[in-house]
Amino acid sequence: MATLAGVTLPTWAWAQERTWEGHWELHPLWWPFLVLAAALVLLILFGWALLNLAPVILGIVAAVLGIRWLMGATGRRRSDPAVAILRERYARGEMNKEEFEAKMRDLGGAA
Repeated sequence: MATLAGVTLPTWAWAQERTWEGHWELHPLWWPFLVLAAALVLLILFGWALLNLAPVILGIVAAVLGIRWLMGATGRRRSDPAVAILRERYARGEMNKEEFEAKMRDLGGAA
């Protein structure tokens, strides 16, 4: 009988309800700390990524601005041949000021 009790006693202990098993959720007071910890980790990762990507981002911005500046600078130097002919005709006296300004407005050039 003692051997039977020795063999079956652990089964009775295993059959008892264990309140600590299966309850792995956090206590409600820990949720704010968990949220703050997650926010801090994300902030650190975002800051690290931004710090490492800053030279790349600045390089791309500088390249885009440089290309736009070069395109704008070369675009302003080029003049429309029609506007050049119109200025020459006005300079030679072939048209008066009102006629010149009207034709410049038609061509979209600055008077």
